[in-house]
Amino acid sequence: MSHPSRPTFDPDLPPRAVTRMSAHPEKLIPASAGPPRGPTWRQGALFAAAGCGSLAAIALLFPATGALLVALLCLGTTVTVLGLVRLQDSFTDDWADLVMHAFWALPASTAGVLGAHMLLGQVLGPLGAVVPGDPATAALYLTAAAGGAGAIMRPGMVTRLAAEYSDRYVLPEDFGRPYHYVTQRDEPEAHLFAQLQQATDRVEEGIRVLGPSFDGSRTLPLLREEEWRLSQELLRLRSLRTELVTRKHEAVSDQVARALEPQEEAVARAHAALTERVGVLTGYGERVRAAVTAHREWEQCQEIADRAGDYADLALSSSLDTMRTEELDDSLLSVQAAHSVREELVREAVAAGSSLSEALHRDRDHKG
Repeated sequence: MSHPSRPTFDPDLPPRAVTRMSAHPEKLIPASAGPPRGPTWRQGALFAAAGCGSLAAIALLFPATGALLVALLCLGTTVTVLGLVRLQDSFTDDWADLVMHAFWALPASTAGVLGAHMLLGQVLGPLGAVVPGDPATAALYLTAAAGGAGAIMRPGMVTRLAAEYSDRYVLPEDFGRPYHYVTQRDEPEAHLFAQLQQATDRVEEGIRVLGPSFDGSRTLPLLREEEWRLSQELLRLRSLRTELVTRKHEAVSDQVARALEPQEEAVARAHAALTERVGVLTGYGERVRAAVTAHREWEQCQEIADRAGDYADLALSSSLDTMRTEELDDSLLSVQAAHSVREELVREAVAAGSSLSEALHRDRDHKG
C-alpha cells in the first residue's frame, strides 16, 4: 500500500523554517516521542547568556576568582567541543570514544582559552586600573555569552526549529510503519493521507512542468491547507480506531463487544466522510497528472519531429528507392495531435482547479 512519504507542515509556519526542516526531515520529532521535556531552546539561550554574563561580572568585581574562572572556562570549552563531536556519528559511537576524545579536546581547549586570555590581556590592559578584577576573563565570558546564545538562536538551527514547532508538522512515522509493508486494512488513515500528499505533489509538478498555461498557484495553497487540516483529522481518527481495536480485542464478553458497536459505526462514518473529501482532491490531482503526461508526450513528439529530417536524409542516402513524404509527415501529425490533447487536458485541469478552489472556499466559509 502507499504510505505518507514526506513531512506535512502547518501552512502558517514561516517559509524559511519549512524549507530548513524539509531539507533535514531526520531531525524532526515524531509524535510518539511526546512533547519535548526540559527547558526550551530559547530558555537555554537565555540561561547561557545570563550565566556567562554573571560570571563576567564576577571576574570584574572579584580579582581572586580570576584563575578559577579561567579554569572553568577551559572545562566549559572542552565540554562544548565534546558535544559537537558527539553530534557527528562518524566521530564517536559510545561514551568510551567520547572519553578518548577528551584527551585531545582538553589540551586544545586550554591552549585556546589561555592564548585568547593573553591576547585580550594585552589589548584590555589599561582597564585593569579602572576595575578591580580581570577584564580579559570578563571579555572571554561575554564572548561566550554572545556566541552561545547566537549559536542556539541562529535562524537556521533545524534542531531548535524542530523542537519549537513539534506540534505543527506531521511525519510519516505518525501514521504507523512507513518502512514496513502494511495493508490498507491495517493502516487505512495512512493510505488516505498518502493519496492526499500525492495530489499536492502532482499539482506542484504541474506548476513546474506546464508553466504559465496552468495556473495552479491559487489552488496549491488551498491544497496545502487541506493537507494539514486532514492530517489532524486522520491522526485523531487513527488514534480512536486503534483504541477501539484494542478494546475490542480485550473484550471479555459479547456484551462488551456489542457496547462497542456504536463507536465502530462512528469510526466507519468518519472514515467514509474523509474518504469522500480526499477523493475530491485526488480526482483533481489525477486531472493534473493527465495534463502533465500529455505535455510530456507533446514534448517528446516534438523532439521526434525535429529529428525527422536527419533520419530522412539517412534513409535516402542508404537506399535506392525514393522515400514517400507521407511517411515523414506522420511525425508532424503526431505533434499536432499531442499538442491538441495537451491543450484540452490543461484546460480541463484549470477548470477543475477553479471549481475545487471555489468549493474549498465555500467549505471554509461554512465552517467559519
